Amino acid sequence: MGPMGLYQTFAIDGTQSGGIMTKTPQTPGPFWLYYFNVAAVEAAMTRVKSGGGQVLNGPHQVPGGSWIIQCFDPQGAMFALVGPKS
Repeated sequence: MGPMGLYQTFAIDGTQSGGIMTKTPQTPGPFWLYYFNVAAVEAAMTRVKSGGGQVLNGPHQVPGGSWIIQCFDPQGAMFALVGPKS
C-alpha cells in the first residue's frame, strides 16, 4: 500500500477472505468495508451511478488481477465492488 501503510490479507480454510490495513490519519474512524463480487466492474459502475449511487474511488487494479471500485449507495452507505474490469 506504499505510503498508506501495511495491508495484510487473511484466508479461511485456504480461501482468501479479506484484508486489513492500519487506519490512515485522514480516515475519521475505523470501519469495515464490504466488497461484493461482480461479473464486470465497469458495468457495475454504470449501474451504481444510474441507481443514484456515487463512485468514490476507482476502478483500480489490485494484486491478483481483479479491479475494485469504492462507492456510496443513494443513502450514503459505503461499499465496494470487485471483479474483472469488463
